[in-house]
Amino acid sequence: MGYTFMLVPNSTGTTRSINIPFFLVILFIFLFMANIYFLVRYPLRLTEIDDLDRTVFQLNDVITRNDNDLKVIDPSIKKTEELEKEVQEHSDISKQIDALYKSIKEKKAGRI
Repeated sequence: MGYTFMLVPNSTGTTRSINIPFFLVILFIFLFMANIYFLVRYPLRLTEIDDLDRTVFQLNDVITRNDNDLKVIDPSIKKTEELEKEVQEHSDISKQIDALYKSIKEKKAGRI
């Protein structure tokens, strides 16, 4: 089973025919459809790449703005950490003083 392709000349001469097997017709149709698919898919991929590129540009802009904000805020954060350490040290010293005061008070109470 297959198809016949007939070649008819414009001038006088013999008509020729070529027998084309069915699987070649199916192969041709498959390749033609694959070509159409890639022909349509390529512009869609370019559009998708353009959208992703635009998104990357916007996100880089956001990252740059956040980095600039962080540069402004960073010294305050470091100063707060330093003050937190000092407050913790003072709290520890205060606890030691309270403990010493209580021990001294208890010793005096026993003497009287």
